[in-house]
Amino acid sequence: MGRRKAQAGAALVLVLWLVAALSLVVLASAHGIRQQTQNVGLGLARMRAEAVLDAAIALAAQRLTADKRLAAQYRVEYLVLGTHRVRLEITPSGGLVDVNVASDALLEALLRGAGGVSPGEAATLVSRIHDYIDPDDVPGGVGGAEAAQYRAAGWPALPRNSALEDLSELQSVLGMTSALYETIAPYLGINGQQGIEIASAPASLIDALTGRQGLGAQVRASPLEMQAGQLLSAAPFFIATPSAMGQTVRVRAAMQAEDGRGWERQAWLDLSARPDTLTPWTTLSLEPTRRGREQEFTR
Repeated sequence: MGRRKAQAGAALVLVLWLVAALSLVVLASAHGIRQQTQNVGLGLARMRAEAVLDAAIALAAQRLTADKRLAAQYRVEYLVLGTHRVRLEITPSGGLVDVNVASDALLEALLRGAGGVSPGEAATLVSRIHDYIDPDDVPGGVGGAEAAQYRAAGWPALPRNSALEDLSELQSVLGMTSALYETIAPYLGINGQQGIEIASAPASLIDALTGRQGLGAQVRASPLEMQAGQLLSAAPFFIATPSAMGQTVRVRAAMQAEDGRGWERQAWLDLSARPDTLTPWTTLSLEPTRRGREQEFTR
């Protein structure tokens, strides 16, 4: 009799364990299905936003091609497409920092003002950026690094020893983090200029390089003939030379969808006419649509 009770108890425990295990399987399956549903919904939302953002970028490119004077200055515009309000930020390449030719002082100011790094860390990174680009194999400056230092650190890349063509490669510089790169990337461009054109510079870059919050907005709101006087005395990195017609521009389109999600997409455009393209402009690069900062799109 006691043996039967023990067997019955063991069977009951086994049944309870099986029920618990099946419950966990069901819960895990439900969670997986819910996650898949959310991913599908997010993918559809991205596709819908991308169609709107691409249309906004194309319309902006048409306007800039038709009147290249519009591409000679940094500008923020808003465009309404159906029920969507799209924020367009147009930045001529001359208003950005070209790490291939920038001076030590300019790069340090960018890393400190925009990246928030310490003076010592900024000086080291500047040396390493130059070493990554220059053709020799001799470390220079403070904390410089060439191939030997990269190997010793177990770094997954080696110096390029030539000018950058893709700015994202800056992440391969010894000591450069993805977070720091993402912070300074909006201020980078390839233009072959050591100076930053005043009319083309974003207000936030002016603030970062001068260390004077609000100066950029003040400059952007001033007449063109007054902007040089406000900036040339504040920082040596700026030049008053106006942008040339038909230059390269960055167009960043951003929107807030009905569900509250923010989305953005960025394109680099060459506004010069070329016979081998289907449009009057050339799309040099087009980044994937990604989530953006919702608060930015309502300003």
